[in-house]
Amino acid sequence: MSKKLECAVFKDLYELYQEGELEPESMAWMEQHEMECSGCLEKEEEGAAVLRPSEEDYEKIKSIRILTIVMYGFFAVVSLWMSIWYFW
Repeated sequence: MSKKLECAVFKDLYELYQEGELEPESMAWMEQHEMECSGCLEKEEEGAAVLRPSEEDYEKIKSIRILTIVMYGFFAVVSLWMSIWYFW
């Protein structure tokens, strides 16, 4: 297996490796590759740091959730009101 292909496999399996969900043979290979290729680990850690959401992102998500709940509530009330009005 070429070095480039090994690094690609390492990157694909890295999350499972961190969670310990790989078979023993795969875990041993990942540990060995991690020791031999420090470039893969550094790139993976940089990528993980970029994907971490900030406090601002959490606030945006929270406001979107609240807006969604309010909209669902509004439509539920309007639907109920229209149903009662129609049958009355």
